[in-house]
Amino acid sequence: MHCALWLIILIGLAVGFLGGYAGISGSPFMIAGMVFLCGIGQHAAQGTVLTAMLGPMSLMALLKLKEETRRQWKNILIGIFTYAVFSYFGAVAAFRFADEQLKKYFAFLLIVVALIQFIPQRNEKQDTVRNIPAWWMLLTGALAGLIGGFFGVGAGVLLVPVFISLFRLDKNHARALSLGILLPPVSLGAFFKYYQEGAIIWKYVFVLFAAYFVANWFGAHYGNKAKPLHFKIFYAFILLGLAALYYFR
Repeated sequence: MHCALWLIILIGLAVGFLGGYAGISGSPFMIAGMVFLCGIGQHAAQGTVLTAMLGPMSLMALLKLKEETRRQWKNILIGIFTYAVFSYFGAVAAFRFADEQLKKYFAFLLIVVALIQFIPQRNEKQDTVRNIPAWWMLLTGALAGLIGGFFGVGAGVLLVPVFISLFRLDKNHARALSLGILLPPVSLGAFFKYYQEGAIIWKYVFVLFAAYFVANWFGAHYGNKAKPLHFKIFYAFILLGLAALYYFR
């Protein structure tokens, strides 16, 4: 349950940059880092990372995407509400499984999200904000909340590819919508469950938050310049690599 402080800082910095680049919270990468590099249990890693994410970790990235965020404020509000409600139920479900079982499900999630990146897209130019019906946003927010609470992630790892592949948003608008939903403490319901179970390592929470917050702006800066195809391939192979570690280590 103990890890060198410099290693926790390094995980936070590396994942903060990647989170800003990909428009996600980066939580799956922090969880995997704590599990594989520090030997921390899956439930404790998820609870610690989820607690760190209660702070405005994606604020710096959103400042780089403020115009895309402003144009989608209604969708963001719907996503925040539904995510917050359903994250608690996802966390309750997580503690019905043993640590090793949860690791396998976590790996499966990473594989599914990676495969989504390879879904072919139309050759149209995606440079406008598309109208996502409110009921679709309600459903998406609810599912993201359940998954986020169950795996201790912000679910940006799922939201970004869904917004790009299913709702046909361009890369930057998908990143802004995901980060906007995850900026408030939407995982508060899930946090209460992890807290009740004692699955939070408090001394790592604040270190992860600070390191991630600093590096997030730089990742968002370079993410804005990335080509969509390169973005998706880069993202997918990192996810597949993490899944392989979970299955074969």
